[in-house]
Amino acid sequence: MIQEIRGDFLQWLRGFYLVAKDKSFSRAGLEMGRNQPTVSHQVKCLEKEFGLTLIDRSGSKLELTLEGRFFFQKTISIFEKIKEMRDYANHAVSKIEGEISIASTQAVISYFLPHHISEFIKRFPKVTFNAEGGGLENILAKIESADADFAILNQDSVPKDFIYYDLFETKLVLITSRKGPYTIKGNFNLSDIAKVPFISPPKTSSTAYSIGKRFSDAGLKLNTVAIFNNFEAVKRYVSLGLGVTILDDYMLAQEDKERFDIFPLEVFFQPRRYGIVLQRKKYLSLAVKKFLKTIKPDIPIN
Repeated sequence: MIQEIRGDFLQWLRGFYLVAKDKSFSRAGLEMGRNQPTVSHQVKCLEKEFGLTLIDRSGSKLELTLEGRFFFQKTISIFEKIKEMRDYANHAVSKIEGEISIASTQAVISYFLPHHISEFIKRFPKVTFNAEGGGLENILAKIESADADFAILNQDSVPKDFIYYDLFETKLVLITSRKGPYTIKGNFNLSDIAKVPFISPPKTSSTAYSIGKRFSDAGLKLNTVAIFNNFEAVKRYVSLGLGVTILDDYMLAQEDKERFDIFPLEVFFQPRRYGIVLQRKKYLSLAVKKFLKTIKPDIPIN
């Protein structure tokens, strides 16, 4: 027999899940469209229902108790089952709808995904996308908490406890302004690049990490004059003649190829692989599976 549970139990769980995920009552309230006292009340109701303290509020930062960490994982499982039930209902009437949540880098969101998402929405207009960029730690946290359905990451960044499916290859290229003072012609090496002003991509990007490590391994230091957290800003300042940059080739549009001098760097840098990252045993909705099959037809999911 299933025991009766008092109150709006699912809303209590949802409030607790968002607080646990964001480590903040106020951010959880914003996501739920509720004020902070309401979310706090939901968590207290859940704690009272089970006679446990789930969140340690004593410090300057909210932390989950041991019991809270257990409940957080179980709450994820409960909402994954609810998602599965909804998806079953949609499948029964052949509906492809709902939200697809993707965690990735700003570069992948800006340069790889737009074409795929726009074409998918044309076919399935009742599907919405929520694509959020961030650093590696934040992206992996979104996968672990089921806040994102899947991620797209550089292969070298993926911990072994996640599932990885190879998606595309990218190569680093040197980009210089055709009219600027810092042009590089003919045969050149890393030391030649290190001598000219360098416009760096975002510090948190895997692109910047790969570049910095390669020059460091060669005993060289880049002459960095500016760092921008937006790849389009990097290209803009190179076009103004402020310096040169190194970016992944998939970030270049046709217009970029017409306004810049672009030099392959395969002799200095190995190609980099990006792929789909999934949490093991993660439930994937019908819409998510359909989209994954669109961007990677041979992905082994049913």
